[in-house]
Parts: sequence; structure tokens; C-alpha cells
Amino acid sequence: MNNNMTTERAHRGVFSTSSYVSIGDQYGKKVPRDDREKGVQFQAEFPKNGIGGARPNNALFDREHKWLFGGEKYIDRTMYIKTQPPDQRKKGFNSSDARRRDEFTLDIETQKWRERISTEMQFAEKFSKHQEATMTDEERRLAEEASRKPEPRWSHGPKYLFDLGKEATGGTTPYEMKDSRDTWYSKHRVAAENDGALNAGGYALSSRAYGDNLKNYNSWTKPEFARQPVIRDNFFRSTGVLKKTT
Repeated sequence: MNNNMTTERAHRGVFSTSSYVSIGDQYGKKVPRDDREKGVQFQAEFPKNGIGGARPNNALFDREHKWLFGGEKYIDRTMYIKTQPPDQRKKGFNSSDARRRDEFTLDIETQKWRERISTEMQFAEKFSKHQEATMTDEERRLAEEASRKPEPRWSHGPKYLFDLGKEATGGTTPYEMKDSRDTWYSKHRVAAENDGALNAGGYALSSRAYGDNLKNYNSWTKPEFARQPVIRDNFFRSTGVLKKTT
């Protein structure tokens, strides 16, 4: 009862007015910021476009790339002037230019690549034979199963397009009364053929990161410690209000 009073003591329902520990204290001053919160908090050096695509500014010891032969004069290795002196050249069509047939037939770099590839293939073949010789029976069985071609799924349909609609080749769409029209990839057919599970092939979906380990789990039980319907189970039993009926 507040006795028609509007004081703090009446509203709180206490015998005396409450006191506060902060009476007379100064207003809270602004706390100085930490030095770590001042200035730039995060800084990133973005790469610049260059010959290699993009690289950070501090990728090299120097600010610029120093070329090995930068500034040197180009020297032609062919030296047609020495192999074919101008005074010994025969003129053809009133031109004394040197014969340059070998200019586009030099296959030195091609032979280098062929030698490297052949060497790598020799090492690969040698390692393959060594690995095959040291394999166990279990590893051989797993390798054979991995190399075996998988059986085509029902969703692939017939092998050839002209077999569509032929019952002998499995190209007819089965009738499903729940579908509004004939549909090969019917959701009801998928539920029956794949046991209701989505077949994503060899890809892992991001939605499977949660709950994938609970697939086909049905052993759900009531928790021992949980919120119970106290009012329904304990009150008003004599009158039958909120009582569970069967």
C-alpha cells in the first residue's frame, strides 16, 4: 500500500528512502584511448600489375627488377655475313640477300623439350613398375576397383538418344500419378530410387557440413533433464482443466 503517496518510498514499498553509492560523484570522464587503437589498424600492400601478372611490392630485394642482359646490344647469333659473305652471294630476282632457310628450321629448343619429356617418362615408368612390384594384395584389389568403370545410374537414361521412348532399352518414363505430367527426374521417383537422398556425385555440398553424420538416425529419445509442463501435470487436476485426454 502506498497510502496515495507518489514518493519513491511509496512506489518501492520500503520504510525509508534508498540511498545510492554514487551520490556526489563526478560525472564519468572520457577514458583516454589506448595507443594500439590509434592510427591505422589494418594495412595491406596490394600487388602491382607486372610481367608476371601481379606481385607484392616487397617480393623483391630491390624496388625494380634488374635484368641480366639489360642495356646490352643485341647480337645476332646466325652471322649470315660470315657464313655467306656478300661478295660470294648469287643474285636472284635482282636481290643479293642471304639464304635464310635455316632461320625457321632450327629445332634445338624442340629437341631439348623432347629430351626432357622422354627422361621424365622413363622415371615415371620405372617408378610405376617399382610401385606395382611392392603392392600388397589388398592394394591391388583396391586399385582394380578404382579403375573399374562404374555402372551407369538410372538417371542417365539410355545410351543413345534414338533409344528414348523404347521400353526395351529403358528409355520410357515410368508413370507416376502424383506428377502433373510425365517427368523423367520426378521427385517421387528420386525418393524411391535413391532412398530419398540427393546424389551429388563426387562433390561435397556445403549444406552437408551440418547434420550429415545424423543421416538415417532415428534413435531419438526424450531428454532426462528438460522443461516439463508443470502447470498441465500438477495444477487443476481435480477439475480436469488442461488435463491430457486420450
